[in-house]
Amino acid sequence: MTFIRTIQATCGSKGGFCQIYNVVAHFQYNSSNIDNKQMKKIILMGIVLFLTGNINISIGQTEQILTESEKHIFWQPERVLTEKDFQGNGTQNPKFVKYCEELELCVQASTGVFAVLDIPKKKSKRGKLIEKVYFAPAFEKSTSFILKLDSTGIAKQKIIFDIFEFSARLARQQLQHLQDSIGGYGIISLMFKSIEARAIEIRTSLVDSYTKDVYIDKKVGAFELWREKVDKLLTDSKEFATKPEDCYRFVRNAPIDENYEMAKTVIGNLNK
Repeated sequence: MTFIRTIQATCGSKGGFCQIYNVVAHFQYNSSNIDNKQMKKIILMGIVLFLTGNINISIGQTEQILTESEKHIFWQPERVLTEKDFQGNGTQNPKFVKYCEELELCVQASTGVFAVLDIPKKKSKRGKLIEKVYFAPAFEKSTSFILKLDSTGIAKQKIIFDIFEFSARLARQQLQHLQDSIGGYGIISLMFKSIEARAIEIRTSLVDSYTKDVYIDKKVGAFELWREKVDKLLTDSKEFATKPEDCYRFVRNAPIDENYEMAKTVIGNLNK
C-alpha cells in the first residue's frame, strides 16, 4: 500500500486504509500581549492519526447498522455530544492547559473525516456497477478532553464537528455532480482525492475563521452567529447528509456490499 501525502493509514487487520484528521487548535502568541487588538497568528494543525487494530461490531442474524464504535462517534443529526464522550486527558500537555487558562479553550474535540473508495470486485462488473465513495465525520473519544467545563464549551466544539460534516457533504455533492454530468465508470476514482482536497481546504478556512472569532478575538455574539451560519449550511446541504451506512462502512472496516472491495490504489489530488 502506498501513502498519499502521509494521510492514509492502515485501519485494522483487514488491510483497509482510511483517514482521519485530528484538528486541535494551536496558537502562537505572546501571552503578555493577549489583551491587545493585534491579531495573533493562528496555526491549525492537522495531526494524522494512524489507527490500528480491530473495531468490534455486533452481528446477530442480520448485521446491525451501527453509527458508533468503541473509539469513535460518527456524525449523525440526532447524536449530541455529552461530557462522558470526552475521555482524554488534556492535562498531560502544558500547551492545552495554557490555552484553557488564557484563551478559555478548555474543551477540545478530536474530530476528523474518514474517507474510502470501494470498487467492484470483478472487472467484468466495472461499468455496470460504479465506484462507491464513503465519507464519515468522526469524533474520537480517547483524544477529546475537558479541562474545565462551562455552559458552552461542548456546544462550541460541536460547531467544529458540524463544519466537518458540511465538508463531507460538499465532497459528496461534487462527486454526485460529476457522475450525473459525465457518467460512466472511472470518473469517481479519478476525482475522489481532488474533490476531497478541495473540501478539506474549505473546511480549514471555516474552522480558522470560527476559531479566530470565538476563541481569539472573542467577538460578542460570535458563537451564536456561527451556530446560525453552520445550521444554515447544514440545512441547505441536507440532501447529502452522512447516512448510517456511511458510518457503518468505517465501523465495519470493510465494504458493506459483498460485490465491492476497497480500492488498492487511489489517484492523488490532480489540482496540485
